[in-house]
Amino acid sequence: MVLNRKQKEKAVADLTKKIAAYKVVAVVSLQNLPSKHYNAIKKKLRGKAELVITRTTLLRKALEKANKPGFDALSKTIDESGSVAFLLSNEDPFKLAKMLRQSKAKAPAKTGMIANADIVVPGGETNLAPGPVLTELKQAKINAKIQGTKIVIVSDATVARKGEPIADAVAKILTKLGIEPFEIGMTMKSAFTDNMTYPANVLDVDDSQYIAQLASAHQAAMNLCVFAEIYNKDSTPVILASAQAKALAINKVVEDKAPKEAAAPAAPSEPAAPAQG
Repeated sequence: MVLNRKQKEKAVADLTKKIAAYKVVAVVSLQNLPSKHYNAIKKKLRGKAELVITRTTLLRKALEKANKPGFDALSKTIDESGSVAFLLSNEDPFKLAKMLRQSKAKAPAKTGMIANADIVVPGGETNLAPGPVLTELKQAKINAKIQGTKIVIVSDATVARKGEPIADAVAKILTKLGIEPFEIGMTMKSAFTDNMTYPANVLDVDDSQYIAQLASAHQAAMNLCVFAEIYNKDSTPVILASAQAKALAINKVVEDKAPKEAAAPAAPSEPAAPAQG
């Protein structure tokens, strides 16, 4: 739909008002997102966030007009060649990013799609029966051979490099092998809140890894407190227990090295009674 100048100005003004009404303004990618999956995510976000899809130029102009510190960094994540949208919310941006990650699903490769990472077909036995598929494997540059009644891939094969388009032969054979190398879903590219813009790599937090790091840091702090005898509610019981164990160990060493106590002298025997005459 072609918009005239007045329509564009009104669209920017309306979007600027929406931006001002929310604490969080995020840029999300809709690249390769099927409408069915888009509708499912939109339903999940209902009541928590509002999706605004419009031209990238209007998104940029709305940010310029809103003129908040940090919006420049947000604007730079709006890719002119990609499909992006605004996600407006009062929820924590990290929770929103996690929700979007959990909404992703595996997807098969299609011809022309850009690989977001190296795609490797693992070596080993396949469920493919010998036949024309052996030629298809070779066309995809996969070294395979017939073994018994099945086809075996001789060794791991990288069929597409990161940033490269998926060839038609590769897309077809990946589908036959049941390999789904892509994930479909919304991806948060950046988020603005409290005058700060968070990039995608900061928003992409692995909960289990984060918890493990916290546990490791806590243990390291405890070790430091115990060895340096820094007393607090957590370290004091450990320090006291350690001191007690050391005291008991020293006491045992002292007892083992002490001379044995002299044996008590035997009691004198009673004199024999005189003989009766």
